[in-house]
Amino acid sequence: MPRDSIGQYSTTPGDNTDIGGINIAEGMLPSDVNNAMRELLSQLKEFQTGAGGDTISPPVLIATTATVGTLKATSTATFDSAVVMSSTVSVANTATVGVVQMADNNLIRPKLLDYAVKGSALGNTSTLATFNMETANFFSATSTGATTWAFSNPVASGDFGGFVAELTNGGAYTQNWPAAVDWPGGAAPALTASGKDILVFVTRDAGTTWHGMAASIDSK
Repeated sequence: MPRDSIGQYSTTPGDNTDIGGINIAEGMLPSDVNNAMRELLSQLKEFQTGAGGDTISPPVLIATTATVGTLKATSTATFDSAVVMSSTVSVANTATVGVVQMADNNLIRPKLLDYAVKGSALGNTSTLATFNMETANFFSATSTGATTWAFSNPVASGDFGGFVAELTNGGAYTQNWPAAVDWPGGAAPALTASGKDILVFVTRDAGTTWHGMAASIDSK
């Protein structure tokens, strides 16, 4: 079978005996050297433009600066796994991306449309429970017993970050908040024994101090 695109080549060098049907095995014709080089350049160009039909296996690591005009299979490129961006990527047209791992780098001048904040349903909580900001930035929980809360993985010091918590029946049991939480007037709000409260927690010093506030008490 002639190897007509980059995706058809083998990682074993000795298995690659032709390129586009041109013989490159031992004893090849001297004239085929030029023909093979021309075919290779053609296939590389097709790979660049997407005309060859090849795909890039994830994850895709971009270690430096890359400017992408159009990511496309037609006009749209789809990444089914993680794209790790260690530096800067500028996308001028359309790309559909499964997961983009920014690795704590900046996303500059985005225009957000139809976006969501990642949520996590903690279910019934008692004894010990954790709001983990590497899991989500919105949490829902139903209090079924006295609970000691922990906050984990806040943003780096100097950056502003936090999360929202929807707590059901929080006033029916004791809620023990971290000592690092400061509340308006110095006291945690009285929560609803049978209903939902919306609480907001923010920090700018990597969790050394959290500012807690009730956004909605007995929300209904």
